[in-house]
Amino acid sequence: MQHTRLILITLLSVLIFATVPTTAQNFQWFANDHFQLTEVSDETLLVAYEKQPWEAFTLYLGEVDFSKNTVMSFLVQSATPADLRIDLMDKEGNQVTEISTKIKLEGSTAFELVTYDFGKLATEIDLGNISHFHFYLNPGIKATGELVIKNIKLSEEVTTKNRTDVLVFPNPVTDILTIKTTDQSFDEIILFDLQGRVIARKEVPTTSYYEWPLGYLPSGIYQYQIKYQTELIEVDRLLIE
Repeated sequence: MQHTRLILITLLSVLIFATVPTTAQNFQWFANDHFQLTEVSDETLLVAYEKQPWEAFTLYLGEVDFSKNTVMSFLVQSATPADLRIDLMDKEGNQVTEISTKIKLEGSTAFELVTYDFGKLATEIDLGNISHFHFYLNPGIKATGELVIKNIKLSEEVTTKNRTDVLVFPNPVTDILTIKTTDQSFDEIILFDLQGRVIARKEVPTTSYYEWPLGYLPSGIYQYQIKYQTELIEVDRLLIE
């Protein structure tokens, strides 16, 4: 815990190398001089690093109310294999929970979609006190490489309470995808590729059951969103074979 606090003090003492804006607020990235942060575009950050074992770069999200925005998603790409760990930090610079999210990057030119749902920790921590996210690359060891992060988004947690019995099947799907809900209607379905691009969108009359032919799409991993009157009620991955 002590090394985490020291890292945050170091990071906050350096200049902001890149700021990635979103529709709601500006995201600010901090790092020491073992990280080079380059804003490639409004939505894309290149991270070049030659780091010591427990050095991290930090994402600050301003005055976001994390009691309402509890899901962070983004696309990440690393040409070489790497382990990525994300820790939640509070406004005093403390790690708010020992539970971290860990992503294993196999090493590829393709982007991977990461969805971090920290709303599940609401019974253990004060979500309203979250201020920063620490990103550790290959934590515990020295490492050199590059990482690309883009399309960071925040959304409300989709819980069992507000999306009772949303069934999306079969998954994997080869032809027709069935969406069925019990207590929640929907009127829009959106399908994204791993680059965050909209591949297919279907607006339907308000319903609790719909069959969506997807056999024309290439095989691969996608993400779907199901909405009702613009409110997100379900999000998850879909494999098309």
